[in-house]
Amino acid sequence: MKNIVILYGENKEALLESKNKLINEYLDNQVDDFNLIKLNMLESTIEDLLYECREAGFFSNKKVVLADNSVFLQTKRKKIKIEHDLDLLFEYISNYNPDVLLIFSCEEGIDSRKKINKKIKEVGKIINFENYKDAELSKYIINYLTNEKIKITKEIANFLIEYTRLDFVGIKRELEKLSIYCKGKSKVEKEDIENLLVRSLEYDVFSLTDYLFKKDYINVRKVFESLKLKSEEPIMLLGLIASQLRLYYKVKILLKENYNQKDIATKLKIHPYRVQLAARMVYYYTLEDLFDSIIMAKDCDKDLKSSYINKYLILDLFINRLMEKLSK
Repeated sequence: MKNIVILYGENKEALLESKNKLINEYLDNQVDDFNLIKLNMLESTIEDLLYECREAGFFSNKKVVLADNSVFLQTKRKKIKIEHDLDLLFEYISNYNPDVLLIFSCEEGIDSRKKINKKIKEVGKIINFENYKDAELSKYIINYLTNEKIKITKEIANFLIEYTRLDFVGIKRELEKLSIYCKGKSKVEKEDIENLLVRSLEYDVFSLTDYLFKKDYINVRKVFESLKLKSEEPIMLLGLIASQLRLYYKVKILLKENYNQKDIATKLKIHPYRVQLAARMVYYYTLEDLFDSIIMAKDCDKDLKSSYINKYLILDLFINRLMEKLSK
Protein backbone atom coordinates (compact mmCIF):
# COMPACT_ATOMS: atom_id res chain seq x y z
CA MET A 1 0.00 0.00 0.00
CA LYS A 2 1.18 3.52 -0.84
CA ASN A 3 1.79 5.66 2.27
CA ILE A 4 0.57 8.94 0.76
CA VAL A 5 -2.78 9.15 -1.01
CA ILE A 6 -4.94 11.93 -2.45
CA LEU A 7 -8.67 11.21 -2.70
CA TYR A 8 -10.74 13.80 -4.56
CA GLY A 9 -13.86 14.20 -6.67
CA GLU A 10 -17.57 15.00 -6.61
CA ASN A 11 -18.73 11.46 -5.77
CA LYS A 12 -18.64 12.03 -2.01
CA GLU A 13 -20.12 8.67 -1.08
CA ALA A 14 -17.60 6.65 -3.11
CA LEU A 15 -14.77 8.81 -1.78
CA LEU A 16 -15.88 8.20 1.81
CA GLU A 17 -16.13 4.45 1.18
CA SER A 18 -12.61 4.35 -0.21
CA LYS A 19 -11.29 6.46 2.65
CA ASN A 20 -12.77 4.12 5.27
CA LYS A 21 -11.51 1.07 3.40
CA LEU A 22 -7.94 2.42 3.26
CA ILE A 23 -7.99 3.28 6.98
CA ASN A 24 -9.36 -0.10 8.05
CA GLU A 25 -6.99 -2.07 5.82
CA TYR A 26 -3.93 -0.17 7.03
CA LEU A 27 -4.88 -0.47 10.71
CA ASP A 28 -6.14 -4.07 10.42
CA ASN A 29 -9.63 -2.91 11.49
CA GLN A 30 -8.23 -1.78 14.85
CA VAL A 31 -9.17 1.89 14.56
CA ASP A 32 -9.19 4.17 17.62
CA ASP A 33 -8.59 7.80 18.58
CA PHE A 34 -4.87 7.15 19.06
CA ASN A 35 -4.00 5.64 15.67
CA LEU A 36 -6.39 7.70 13.50
CA ILE A 37 -5.81 11.45 13.57
CA LYS A 38 -8.28 13.65 11.67
CA LEU A 39 -7.34 17.19 10.70
CA ASN A 40 -9.46 19.81 8.97
CA MET A 41 -6.99 21.70 6.78
CA LEU A 42 -9.26 24.74 6.76
CA GLU A 43 -8.29 25.13 10.41
CA SER A 44 -5.02 23.19 10.85
CA THR A 45 -1.61 24.14 9.43
CA ILE A 46 0.94 22.07 7.55
CA GLU A 47 3.05 22.22 10.72
CA ASP A 48 0.19 20.56 12.66
CA LEU A 49 -0.09 17.92 9.96
CA LEU A 50 3.63 17.12 9.90
CA TYR A 51 3.80 16.95 13.68
CA GLU A 52 1.21 14.14 13.61
CA CYS A 53 2.96 12.41 10.71
CA ARG A 54 6.29 12.31 12.52
CA GLU A 55 4.86 11.06 15.83
CA ALA A 56 4.39 7.32 16.25
CA GLY A 57 1.03 5.82 17.24
CA PHE A 58 0.31 5.55 20.96
CA PHE A 59 0.05 1.75 21.20
CA SER A 60 1.49 0.86 17.80
CA ASN A 61 3.87 2.32 15.24
CA LYS A 62 1.09 2.22 12.63
CA LYS A 63 -0.90 5.40 12.32
CA VAL A 64 -3.23 7.15 9.85
CA VAL A 65 -3.31 10.91 9.46
CA LEU A 66 -6.35 12.14 7.58
CA ALA A 67 -6.15 15.66 6.11
CA ASP A 68 -9.70 16.62 5.09
CA ASN A 69 -10.43 19.75 3.03
CA SER A 70 -6.91 19.83 1.56
CA VAL A 71 -7.79 22.88 -0.52
CA PHE A 72 -4.11 23.70 -1.14
CA LEU A 73 -4.06 20.81 -3.65
CA GLN A 74 -7.06 22.05 -5.63
CA THR A 75 -7.27 23.86 -8.94
CA LYS A 76 -9.52 26.58 -7.48
CA ARG A 77 -8.33 27.51 -4.03
CA LYS A 78 -10.86 28.69 -1.50
CA LYS A 79 -10.06 31.77 0.52
CA ILE A 80 -8.94 30.53 3.92
CA LYS A 81 -7.32 32.19 6.91
CA ILE A 82 -4.60 29.54 7.25
CA GLU A 83 -1.33 29.92 5.35
CA HIS A 84 0.01 26.53 4.26
CA ASP A 85 3.78 26.08 3.89
CA LEU A 86 3.92 23.66 0.96
CA ASP A 87 7.73 23.63 0.98
CA LEU A 88 7.63 21.93 4.37
CA LEU A 89 5.14 19.39 3.05
CA PHE A 90 7.32 18.76 -0.03
CA GLU A 91 10.30 18.04 2.25
CA TYR A 92 8.27 15.55 4.30
CA ILE A 93 6.98 13.72 1.20
CA SER A 94 10.56 13.39 -0.02
CA ASN A 95 11.38 11.55 3.22
CA TYR A 96 8.08 10.40 4.71
CA ASN A 97 7.49 8.27 7.81
CA PRO A 98 6.94 4.68 6.56
CA ASP A 99 4.73 3.86 9.57
CA VAL A 100 2.20 6.57 8.74
CA LEU A 101 -0.51 6.50 6.10
CA LEU A 102 -1.19 10.10 5.09
CA ILE A 103 -4.52 10.65 3.30
CA PHE A 104 -5.44 14.00 1.72
CA SER A 105 -9.06 14.46 0.69
CA CYS A 106 -10.90 17.23 -1.12
CA GLU A 107 -14.11 17.42 -3.11
CA GLU A 108 -13.02 19.59 -6.03
CA GLY A 109 -10.47 18.82 -8.74
CA ILE A 110 -6.79 19.00 -7.91
CA ASP A 111 -4.23 20.92 -9.96
CA SER A 112 -1.99 18.29 -11.59
CA ARG A 113 0.52 21.02 -12.54
CA LYS A 114 1.34 21.84 -8.94
CA LYS A 115 4.76 20.75 -7.75
CA ILE A 116 3.32 19.19 -4.59
CA ASN A 117 0.78 17.09 -6.52
CA LYS A 118 3.44 15.89 -8.96
CA LYS A 119 5.57 14.81 -6.01
CA ILE A 120 2.68 12.95 -4.35
CA LYS A 121 1.90 11.19 -7.63
CA GLU A 122 5.56 10.17 -7.90
CA VAL A 123 5.73 8.49 -4.46
CA GLY A 124 2.08 7.85 -3.65
CA LYS A 125 -1.32 7.51 -5.26
CA ILE A 126 -4.01 9.90 -6.55
CA ILE A 127 -7.60 8.66 -6.97
CA ASN A 128 -10.37 10.63 -8.66
CA PHE A 129 -13.96 9.83 -7.67
CA GLU A 130 -16.18 11.08 -10.47
CA ASN A 131 -19.91 10.52 -10.34
CA TYR A 132 -20.60 7.00 -11.54
CA LYS A 133 -21.81 6.47 -15.07
CA ASP A 134 -24.59 3.90 -15.52
CA ALA A 135 -22.16 1.16 -16.61
CA GLU A 136 -20.08 1.73 -13.47
CA LEU A 137 -23.22 1.75 -11.34
CA SER A 138 -24.16 -1.63 -12.80
CA LYS A 139 -20.79 -3.10 -11.76
CA TYR A 140 -21.13 -1.56 -8.32
CA ILE A 141 -24.58 -3.14 -7.84
CA ILE A 142 -23.29 -6.58 -8.83
CA ASN A 143 -20.22 -6.30 -6.57
CA TYR A 144 -22.23 -4.96 -3.63
CA LEU A 145 -24.75 -7.81 -3.71
CA THR A 146 -22.05 -10.41 -4.40
CA ASN A 147 -20.35 -9.29 -1.18
CA GLU A 148 -23.71 -9.85 0.54
CA LYS A 149 -23.74 -13.36 -1.01
CA ILE A 150 -26.70 -12.47 -3.23
CA LYS A 151 -26.57 -13.01 -6.99
CA ILE A 152 -27.85 -10.51 -9.52
CA THR A 153 -27.47 -10.64 -13.29
CA LYS A 154 -26.17 -7.72 -15.30
CA GLU A 155 -29.58 -7.38 -16.98
CA ILE A 156 -31.41 -7.12 -13.63
CA ALA A 157 -28.79 -4.65 -12.33
CA ASN A 158 -29.42 -2.51 -15.42
CA PHE A 159 -33.16 -2.80 -14.83
CA LEU A 160 -32.67 -1.54 -11.26
CA ILE A 161 -30.87 1.55 -12.60
CA GLU A 162 -33.59 2.25 -15.17
CA TYR A 163 -36.39 1.54 -12.70
CA THR A 164 -35.14 3.89 -9.97
CA ARG A 165 -33.03 6.41 -12.00
CA LEU A 166 -31.15 7.27 -8.79
CA ASP A 167 -27.61 8.57 -8.36
CA PHE A 168 -24.90 6.60 -6.53
CA VAL A 169 -26.03 7.67 -3.05
CA GLY A 170 -29.64 6.72 -3.82
CA ILE A 171 -28.64 3.38 -5.39
CA LYS A 172 -26.53 2.51 -2.36
CA ARG A 173 -29.43 3.28 -0.03
CA GLU A 174 -31.77 1.08 -2.08
CA LEU A 175 -29.21 -1.75 -2.19
CA GLU A 176 -29.13 -1.83 1.60
CA LYS A 177 -32.90 -2.42 1.60
CA LEU A 178 -32.70 -4.93 -1.26
CA SER A 179 -29.96 -6.99 0.41
CA ILE A 180 -32.12 -7.36 3.55
CA TYR A 181 -35.24 -8.15 1.49
CA CYS A 182 -33.45 -10.80 -0.61
CA LYS A 183 -31.41 -12.37 2.19
CA GLY A 184 -31.69 -16.15 1.88
CA LYS A 185 -32.74 -16.02 -1.79
CA SER A 186 -30.50 -17.47 -4.49
CA LYS A 187 -30.72 -14.31 -6.63
CA VAL A 188 -32.50 -11.00 -7.16
CA GLU A 189 -35.44 -11.14 -9.55
CA LYS A 190 -37.08 -8.29 -11.45
CA GLU A 191 -40.19 -8.73 -9.27
CA ASP A 192 -38.13 -8.08 -6.10
CA ILE A 193 -37.15 -4.66 -7.43
CA GLU A 194 -40.72 -3.85 -8.50
CA ASN A 195 -42.12 -4.97 -5.12
CA LEU A 196 -39.61 -3.14 -2.93
CA LEU A 197 -38.10 -0.11 -4.65
CA VAL A 198 -39.71 3.18 -5.63
CA ARG A 199 -40.39 3.47 -9.36
CA SER A 200 -39.11 6.68 -10.93
CA LEU A 201 -41.17 9.08 -13.02
CA GLU A 202 -38.73 8.50 -15.90
CA TYR A 203 -39.45 4.77 -15.76
CA ASP A 204 -43.21 5.40 -15.83
CA VAL A 205 -42.78 7.51 -18.96
CA PHE A 206 -40.47 4.92 -20.48
CA SER A 207 -43.14 2.26 -19.76
CA LEU A 208 -45.78 4.45 -21.42
CA THR A 209 -43.78 4.85 -24.65
CA ASP A 210 -42.69 1.21 -24.47
CA TYR A 211 -46.31 0.04 -24.33
CA LEU A 212 -47.22 2.47 -27.12
CA PHE A 213 -44.62 0.99 -29.45
CA LYS A 214 -45.62 -2.54 -28.45
CA LYS A 215 -49.25 -1.60 -29.20
CA ASP A 216 -50.22 -2.70 -25.70
CA TYR A 217 -52.93 -0.08 -25.31
CA ILE A 218 -54.48 -1.52 -22.13
CA ASN A 219 -51.24 -0.91 -20.25
CA VAL A 220 -50.82 2.49 -21.93
CA ARG A 221 -54.09 3.53 -20.29
CA LYS A 222 -53.06 2.06 -16.91
CA VAL A 223 -49.77 3.96 -16.84
CA PHE A 224 -51.37 7.19 -18.01
CA GLU A 225 -54.08 7.01 -15.34
CA SER A 226 -51.41 6.25 -12.73
CA LEU A 227 -49.48 9.38 -13.75
CA LYS A 228 -52.66 11.46 -13.52
CA LEU A 229 -53.32 10.14 -10.00
CA LYS A 230 -49.82 11.24 -9.01
CA SER A 231 -50.69 14.75 -10.31
CA GLU A 232 -47.61 14.87 -12.53
CA GLU A 233 -47.56 18.04 -14.67
CA PRO A 234 -48.70 17.25 -18.26
CA ILE A 235 -46.09 19.56 -19.82
CA MET A 236 -43.32 17.80 -17.91
CA LEU A 237 -44.70 14.39 -18.89
CA LEU A 238 -44.79 15.44 -22.53
CA GLY A 239 -41.17 16.62 -22.27
CA LEU A 240 -40.11 13.19 -21.01
CA ILE A 241 -42.14 11.41 -23.71
CA ALA A 242 -40.63 13.65 -26.41
CA SER A 243 -37.15 12.94 -25.07
CA GLN A 244 -37.82 9.20 -25.35
CA LEU A 245 -39.13 9.63 -28.91
CA ARG A 246 -36.00 11.60 -29.90
CA LEU A 247 -33.86 8.81 -28.44
CA TYR A 248 -35.74 6.24 -30.56
CA TYR A 249 -35.21 8.40 -33.65
CA LYS A 250 -31.45 8.75 -33.03
CA VAL A 251 -31.04 5.03 -32.36
CA LYS A 252 -32.93 4.18 -35.56
CA ILE A 253 -30.68 6.50 -37.62
CA LEU A 254 -27.50 5.00 -36.17
CA LEU A 255 -28.75 1.44 -36.64
CA LYS A 256 -29.45 2.22 -40.30
CA GLU A 257 -25.87 3.51 -40.55
CA ASN A 258 -24.71 0.10 -39.28
CA TYR A 259 -23.53 1.21 -35.85
CA ASN A 260 -23.62 -1.58 -33.30
CA GLN A 261 -25.44 -1.05 -30.01
CA LYS A 262 -22.25 -0.56 -28.00
CA ASP A 263 -21.05 2.19 -30.35
CA ILE A 264 -24.48 3.84 -30.28
CA ALA A 265 -24.36 3.94 -26.48
CA THR A 266 -20.92 5.55 -26.61
CA LYS A 267 -21.96 8.09 -29.25
CA LEU A 268 -25.18 9.06 -27.43
CA LYS A 269 -23.50 8.85 -24.00
CA ILE A 270 -26.19 6.59 -22.54
CA HIS A 271 -26.25 3.17 -20.92
CA PRO A 272 -26.07 0.24 -23.43
CA TYR A 273 -29.18 -1.22 -21.79
CA ARG A 274 -31.22 1.81 -22.87
CA VAL A 275 -29.96 1.36 -26.43
CA GLN A 276 -30.85 -2.32 -26.32
CA LEU A 277 -34.43 -1.51 -25.28
CA ALA A 278 -34.75 1.31 -27.82
CA ALA A 279 -33.47 -0.94 -30.63
CA ARG A 280 -36.23 -3.43 -29.87
CA MET A 281 -38.87 -0.72 -29.93
CA VAL A 282 -37.87 0.87 -33.26
CA TYR A 283 -37.30 -2.36 -35.21
CA TYR A 284 -40.75 -2.37 -36.83
CA TYR A 285 -41.00 1.38 -37.40
CA THR A 286 -39.59 3.60 -40.11
CA LEU A 287 -37.66 6.82 -39.62
CA GLU A 288 -40.69 8.63 -41.01
CA ASP A 289 -42.92 7.09 -38.33
CA LEU A 290 -40.54 8.19 -35.60
CA PHE A 291 -40.04 11.67 -37.04
CA ASP A 292 -43.81 12.14 -37.34
CA SER A 293 -44.24 11.16 -33.69
CA ILE A 294 -41.73 13.87 -32.68
CA ILE A 295 -43.64 16.46 -34.76
CA MET A 296 -46.86 15.37 -33.05
CA ALA A 297 -45.21 15.87 -29.67
CA LYS A 298 -44.06 19.33 -30.73
CA ASP A 299 -47.63 20.25 -31.78
CA CYS A 300 -48.94 18.96 -28.46
CA ASP A 301 -46.39 21.12 -26.65
CA LYS A 302 -47.80 24.21 -28.43
CA ASP A 303 -51.34 23.22 -27.45
CA LEU A 304 -50.37 22.70 -23.81
CA LYS A 305 -48.79 26.15 -23.67
CA SER A 306 -51.51 28.06 -25.52
CA SER A 307 -54.85 26.29 -25.01
CA TYR A 308 -57.32 26.77 -22.15
CA ILE A 309 -58.53 23.17 -22.47
CA ASN A 310 -57.73 20.78 -19.61
CA LYS A 311 -54.06 19.91 -20.04
CA TYR A 312 -54.51 16.24 -19.15
CA LEU A 313 -57.15 16.03 -21.88
CA ILE A 314 -54.70 17.55 -24.41
CA LEU A 315 -52.02 15.04 -23.43
CA ASP A 316 -54.55 12.21 -23.52
CA LEU A 317 -55.60 13.20 -27.06
CA PHE A 318 -51.94 13.29 -28.13
CA ILE A 319 -51.40 9.76 -26.76
CA ASN A 320 -54.50 8.53 -28.57
CA ARG A 321 -53.38 10.11 -31.86
CA LEU A 322 -49.96 8.54 -31.39
CA MET A 323 -51.62 5.17 -30.78
CA GLU A 324 -53.48 5.51 -34.09
CA LYS A 325 -50.32 6.57 -35.92
CA LEU A 326 -48.27 3.63 -34.62
CA SER A 327 -51.01 1.07 -35.25
CA LYS A 328 -51.09 1.75 -39.02
